[in-house]
Amino acid sequence: MGNKRAVIVQARMSSSRFPGKSLELIGNKPLVYYVVKRLELTGLPVIVATSTDASDDILTNYLEGQNIKVFRGSLSNVLNRYITAAEEFGVEEVVRVTADNPLVDIVSLKRSLNLFQKYDYVDGIYQDGLIKGTGFELVSLKELKSIKSSNPHHLEHVTAALRENLAQNPGYKKLKVPHYHRFTDKIVLTCDYAADLELLKKIFTAFAYSVAIKIEDILDFYLENPEIFRLNARLHQNQET
Repeated sequence: MGNKRAVIVQARMSSSRFPGKSLELIGNKPLVYYVVKRLELTGLPVIVATSTDASDDILTNYLEGQNIKVFRGSLSNVLNRYITAAEEFGVEEVVRVTADNPLVDIVSLKRSLNLFQKYDYVDGIYQDGLIKGTGFELVSLKELKSIKSSNPHHLEHVTAALRENLAQNPGYKKLKVPHYHRFTDKIVLTCDYAADLELLKKIFTAFAYSVAIKIEDILDFYLENPEIFRLNARLHQNQET
């Protein structure tokens, strides 16, 4: 592919909290469809990095049938999966997204891309970042390859070792969008549980299944229908992400 920059989405069917969620339907399309098609609005190539495990054959078949770029690597060593996917497709600057987030903040993402010029790692997901489920990370392939840890937590969570040094490393940045902060403890837009999927279904139904829903419009929808967002809020209390 030879593109220097791309979105790489990690996905697997064997999620411990919600197995098979990537292919759960919202309307007549699976969750992963909305994830990929929304990210394509950035204008960047989008690659789904799944595993070579047999459980991911069905996901791979769906993605290939939709002409979506797929890479298959290690099931448990997701860090290595990212590195090898980036190398396979000639990617040097990675936008990292997880496949349970169909409402990534595309406006903030596009505005943040120039941060690659100054930083090797930008965290827009964890603690005080964007609304849960709308965030993303920017990380250079060079920085991913610098991680030498064999700690299973670091291998599974890809950027965990970088986040541990976030405050100390001048090449790392924490992304903040202040005008969203009053909503971060009230709205959860990721899909970790069945109740999350039910909320996402209601949101996508209200917006005619568009992949281009604006975050501001979701916030207005919340202000008009706060009870709908209580479907999943308690499930995410006291969680880091």
